[in-house]
Amino acid sequence: MRWLPAALLALLTVMALLGGRVRAFDLYGQLQAQMLLAAAIFALVLLLRRRWGMLLVGLACVASLGLSLRPWLVMPARVTAVPEAPVLRIAWGNLRNWSTGGEAVQRLMESETPDIAVLTELSEHHRAAVMAAQGYVFRSRFPTGSAFDVMLMSRRRPTDLRFDYGQGADLPVMIARFCPDVGGMACLALIALHAPRPPLLAGALGAPALRRDAMLELATGIARRRLAAGDHVLLLGDLNAAPYTAAFRRVLAASGLADSARLPSEQPARPRPTWLSPWPGLGLPIDHALVSPGIRIVERRLGPDIGSDHFPLILHVRLLAAP
Repeated sequence: MRWLPAALLALLTVMALLGGRVRAFDLYGQLQAQMLLAAAIFALVLLLRRRWGMLLVGLACVASLGLSLRPWLVMPARVTAVPEAPVLRIAWGNLRNWSTGGEAVQRLMESETPDIAVLTELSEHHRAAVMAAQGYVFRSRFPTGSAFDVMLMSRRRPTDLRFDYGQGADLPVMIARFCPDVGGMACLALIALHAPRPPLLAGALGAPALRRDAMLELATGIARRRLAAGDHVLLLGDLNAAPYTAAFRRVLAASGLADSARLPSEQPARPRPTWLSPWPGLGLPIDHALVSPGIRIVERRLGPDIGSDHFPLILHVRLLAAP
């Protein structure tokens, strides 16, 4: 029985690592950062108690999880600015339905002044503030039901806008295209969604996140087609998948896009969790911005605390001449 805690830690570590590759262990893969924190505390306790054998197990768990998480724990590289390409400011905000009100919208829009904002989990508590925001010449329809609906606010009218309801009326994927007034520049295709969360108890028993994964497959298919058509592509939203899970790896592979959190940036910042807490090991990074090769990252960071269980995701980019 002495070795039971070490054996349990080792088992959970293996399951968390498998979650980065195998769908059946997805829920455990989401918790790699939490497992790393638990393993580090476990190893420290064993060190203080001089339990050398079990300490080796704890250190092995820390090392394996740390190696898996390393790409999301280090600072991205810095790149030189491209002054001739203007900066486009984009904000993603999950407002948690009825738990926040108009002050959440007001704080986000006034503190970040985005050129484009995409909001989800809107309720009637937010309508007045959304409509009162200054400088936005375009607003898509205000959501009236599904927590997974998304709304676009933009300082420039999109060239076209549509919603794909391939996964049902309550799970739309938004596709907005912004094309330049002059030739020689590609259009920006902004794809936004709020995917359902994985099942909890069933997920712990190996059940795959079928609704979430189907919606992600729909969005990545759209991204791949827009990329093939020559657009700059930005896939934005709450994917309900941490970046070290098998689901997220499939999104990157299927879409042809890159994780903005790991790309070189003009103002690099270490990636931070967006849900529950901005601190690694306490929160989960499930809100994402994925970009095509022609999009240069200026800055990627969290926005202010707006009272939601999600922190806004702020992305400043430059669109280069070719995607």
